[in-house]
Amino acid sequence: MISRCFAWILALAIVPVLLVSCSQGPSLRPPLVSFKPQNIHLIPRTVSQMEREVRIDRNYMPTSTRARRYYSGPMSPRFITIHSTANPRGDANSHAKYLNKGGSGSLCWHYTIDQYHAVQHLPLNRMGHHADRSGPGDRYSIGIEMCEVRSHSCAKTYDRTAKLTACLMTRYNIPLRNVVPHYYWTGKACPGPLLDRKRPGFRWSWFISRVDYYYRCLNGGRRHLS
Repeated sequence: MISRCFAWILALAIVPVLLVSCSQGPSLRPPLVSFKPQNIHLIPRTVSQMEREVRIDRNYMPTSTRARRYYSGPMSPRFITIHSTANPRGDANSHAKYLNKGGSGSLCWHYTIDQYHAVQHLPLNRMGHHADRSGPGDRYSIGIEMCEVRSHSCAKTYDRTAKLTACLMTRYNIPLRNVVPHYYWTGKACPGPLLDRKRPGFRWSWFISRVDYYYRCLNGGRRHLS
């Protein structure tokens, strides 16, 4: 599945270079991502237009769940953390049902995305519990889980995730360098399909170049790297 997806990615004729190795500094300032921007004609649109392309369905977790009661304090987003579910059967709707029933225990995040839509589980002014056990990754970042359903197009899921990420960057003035994999916070090999040998590399750099492209579509060609 991964090979098929990245055959599609290579067909875009993108040649990004590798991501600088990630290490968490005391100032919470990730290293800049090095990549070759996608040389594709920009299609200008507003954030609202792109959000409609993403198709965001809001289905907030009940405040009675353990995750909302104890792990969802106030937040002002400074980062966007990308995850993957590692669940070959669960789409965005099934993850929403799981969270709403409280089956995740303390875990909660903001969005789950599949090839069809994005389901929002938490308000964006509330922290999740998805990155580093109530550390800065939870306290300051919007958590996005990408589905890995075998029967879905992973390329469409990645593209929808890139669009949503660009919208969030624009709404919250988050720089591209603060779009990070779960790996950045803990060293965990997540999001697995976008890592190379369990580390950020070519695939992550490709994803960042796609986020950058959509951000430029929203902002008159301007970049917001740092």
